[in-house]
Amino acid sequence: MKTKILIGLTMLTLVFGAQVAMADCFIGGTITASANPDPMGPIWMYTMEITWDTGNNYSLSHANLLMDPGLGTCLCQDFVDALSWGDPIGSSNGYPEPCTVQYSGYLECEGDPSIPEVTGYLLKFEPIEDEFCEPGPTGTGTFIFYSNLPPAPIDEEILSVVDKHAGEYCFGNMSGEFPAMACDPVGDEGSSWGNLKGIFR
Repeated sequence: MKTKILIGLTMLTLVFGAQVAMADCFIGGTITASANPDPMGPIWMYTMEITWDTGNNYSLSHANLLMDPGLGTCLCQDFVDALSWGDPIGSSNGYPEPCTVQYSGYLECEGDPSIPEVTGYLLKFEPIEDEFCEPGPTGTGTFIFYSNLPPAPIDEEILSVVDKHAGEYCFGNMSGEFPAMACDPVGDEGSSWGNLKGIFR
């Protein structure tokens, strides 16, 4: 049975070089589950891989994995109990190439105040400051978190790229697996993770 949990991804972007005309953007990703090679850690390791292209010269500021928009029965503590990760939580390629950007992970229980449309519980991926390497307008990233909960297939989900300096929309798809949460993140039967929209601004 596919899990009802919402997995969306928002990416807040900042100016990167000279502004150019808006173009088509792209974002896509997968989460895969495997046995944790560390016998002292949680049972399952979840690897999230994403690819983005903002379609312009705006670069990535940070990314959010949307786990619950606050419409269902999940509490923040449910995610505190279910998920863990190391520091750094992951990395991506960066600019100027070749360089590697490291990210810290934060569980946010009141959405992302920098993006008014993003509410609920999310896992934030924040680049660790490095004056010699930063995310660019295109990139690929790998992020790892852990859980004792077994994997369940993700239903139809949406990855959304958010650029706070413009007014365009951009959507992508996510596939794979996520820890099988006992709570229900979608309280309204008329709502679904696949219908939740993000904004590319």
